[in-house]
Amino acid sequence: MINSLVKFFKNIVGPSAVIGAGSMGAGAIASLILAGAWFRYDMLWVVLLLLPLFVISVDSASRIGGANPGQGMLSIMRKHIHPSLPWILLAVNVPVHVLVNMGQFSVMTSSLLSIIGFYPPIPEMGKSYESNYLIAELMISIMLAGAIVWSILSNGYERMQNVMTGLMVLMLFCFAIIALRSISEFGAIASGFIPSIPSDLTVADDGANRVAGSSIIAIVGSALAPGALLAIPYMTSDSEKGNPDFNRSLRQTVLNLGVIYGLYAMFVLIAGGFALFPLPNNAEIETVHQAGAVLSVIFPEEIGFIGPLIFKVGLFFAAMTTLVVSTQVICYTTLDVFRKKWNFVPENRLFRQCMILVILLCAICAPMWSFPALLKVLLLMGLNVIVIPLVLVALIYLLNKTEVMGSYTAVTWQNVGLVICFALSIALALERTPGYFKLLGT
Repeated sequence: MINSLVKFFKNIVGPSAVIGAGSMGAGAIASLILAGAWFRYDMLWVVLLLLPLFVISVDSASRIGGANPGQGMLSIMRKHIHPSLPWILLAVNVPVHVLVNMGQFSVMTSSLLSIIGFYPPIPEMGKSYESNYLIAELMISIMLAGAIVWSILSNGYERMQNVMTGLMVLMLFCFAIIALRSISEFGAIASGFIPSIPSDLTVADDGANRVAGSSIIAIVGSALAPGALLAIPYMTSDSEKGNPDFNRSLRQTVLNLGVIYGLYAMFVLIAGGFALFPLPNNAEIETVHQAGAVLSVIFPEEIGFIGPLIFKVGLFFAAMTTLVVSTQVICYTTLDVFRKKWNFVPENRLFRQCMILVILLCAICAPMWSFPALLKVLLLMGLNVIVIPLVLVALIYLLNKTEVMGSYTAVTWQNVGLVICFALSIALALERTPGYFKLLGT
């Protein structure tokens, strides 16, 4: 039994596990919880169809790093595609991931404040409450940035990862219990795997719509994220020693992103559909405090408060995980474009200074972006769909170039999967780009 567990965790460890942890962060939880709350089980088919594409795209990107140890992804693009491409990707990648980080800080601060009963302001609370909340959010955001920076400087992030993993496992266990409790709705859950787009949902109070297409794009954005495809070549290149073992890497990716992420995503969406969709105000749910009710149904009424508490604490650490991975993406690409040492190792002071600067900047700016925390990360998952086509084109080109991959050039199933990803991202970007930029400006 013990040997089996040890073998299982050895199979999980690797760059794909880091990408899996980042993908199972606040953005994915927000998009899946809200999809369930708003549209019940009707989006399960999106998760199921995305899993093989998620595995293929991440595994393909990791092979570029594995075949080119010690080289940065954008340096490879500069050499084999065009010198301007890294600058274009950097110009898009940095602002998007800064906004992603701001969204993660908003989730963390709103989670902590809601634990002590300090909830995001609504119009009837008045300007004084809104001002006090902004001050509290800014102070906590800066303190959180300091704690995260300290953990990086003191090499304490590995210890912190153990706490994150434990809380994420606890959340997964709770979501699994809800999924098991929903067995009475097996027919409705099964029908959710049949592709269909539900009707948009209208919010009773202000007449706004919860657009089904936006939820689909948010789920797609959490899986087919350009940050993951840019980051994993760096992680693989940095960790690769000797000849690359692509078969083992593929097994790890299937386990981390196909099985673990897939089950997690389905459990979260089912939990939202089972616990939140039946509520009379399900269309109005958009804050951490409201979504926390998703775990209330698994505890007796006398201790029902534990459920929202677990959700908020778990969401806090999920956001922190995504924040650190997103910051790594910014630092990897920025240092690589400027031809600096990009390895994430203790002796690379420039990398650590870059991380500190990015984290502090995002912490200060986050409270200034007035938008519900969960909707911020939902929106930014959608923005990923706008960026991903360019990254996928570069991946397809590099994977089929002998000068880059040697004898490991892409095979048919990789090319087919990446072309499908590209076609899907183009279709979704063309459909939703105008609406997302309009929403960003509000």
